Amino acid sequence: MAEIKKVGVMKTIMTGISYMIPMVVAGGILGALAKGFGGYAIGDFYSEVSGSWATPFTGMEPFTWGGFWWGVNMLSSYAMNFAVAILCAYMAYAIAERPGIVPGFIIGYVCTMSKAGFLGGLLMGFVIGYFLLWMKTWKLPHWCAGLMPVLIMPVLCTFVCGMLFLCVFMQPLAWIMDVFQQWIISLNGGSKAIIGAVIGACMGFDMGGPINKTASMAANALGADGIYGPMSAKIIGGMTPPVGAFVASLIARNKFTQTERDTAITAFPMGLCFITEGVLPFAAADPVRFIPASMIGSGVAGAIAVGMGVESVAAHGGIFVFPAMVNPLWAVVALVAGSLVTGAIYAVIKQKPAEDEEAEEEVVDLDIDF
Repeated sequence: MAEIKKVGVMKTIMTGISYMIPMVVAGGILGALAKGFGGYAIGDFYSEVSGSWATPFTGMEPFTWGGFWWGVNMLSSYAMNFAVAILCAYMAYAIAERPGIVPGFIIGYVCTMSKAGFLGGLLMGFVIGYFLLWMKTWKLPHWCAGLMPVLIMPVLCTFVCGMLFLCVFMQPLAWIMDVFQQWIISLNGGSKAIIGAVIGACMGFDMGGPINKTASMAANALGADGIYGPMSAKIIGGMTPPVGAFVASLIARNKFTQTERDTAITAFPMGLCFITEGVLPFAAADPVRFIPASMIGSGVAGAIAVGMGVESVAAHGGIFVFPAMVNPLWAVVALVAGSLVTGAIYAVIKQKPAEDEEAEEEVVDLDIDF
């Protein structure tokens, strides 16, 4: 138990974030480039004929304009899918060292595929790490000790912690999210501003996690029925957190470390392209302060958008689909207003980094000597 007490919660989270940031930045910037040059629907470039291919890349034509940027978009998509896995793996690594990497990657990726998002990755990073610390206290025969790091620990930890997530956390979460989605859809009969605010706030809650995805699916379901207002709240509400984080880094520059300021700069174009995951580092490192600021700003943006009659037939694309929206000027107003609200709130409530936090960042970044 003495070993557990030496591992701080923030050190654990910051280790995961320090490894996750390059993945999020690479994936986000590539996605922004793909949508900027290939169009907001570049991800669907081959969708009509892909069913006859052995893999999504079998019929790719990389030397055509569309095929090239479709390939870049695929690189972006896969990179973003691994962001939570890296967070989970290196949180477990911070607690239990190398044995935590393999189960962290596997279970973190399952969190992404099951739509549990970064909140699921955060939770399972701690669960895996402490489970492995407990395994390290086992007294095993000498002949068996050599099998612990390469066989027993990765297999048993992945099995136990993975099934704990699938059986205990994921199933109730799926049921709750289904009920939640139906409730959002039921709001459509009331005030437009209310459903816009609810969808927007949900988009700003967990940055690609279960709440975010549930609100997104509810907006898509309404869009399939010809109701396109909630689609605008989904897009603008998802753009607001990254842009708001950038605004906050400008308003209260002294409250952000150099790494955070750099992350905010890269989050800005990602937000304009509706890549909310650009602010995962802020949401994971400071959830108590950033998530409320994000939800309020996204809620304001969604309420303004839907309340003023903004509609979007497109389900994705960020600023690239604004010209195709109904009332596009109000879409811009909603994005600016929501981003300023998020930025102002977070700039006020964010704490200044302590000097030892700057030093801690350097230690975490260098702690990769295998």
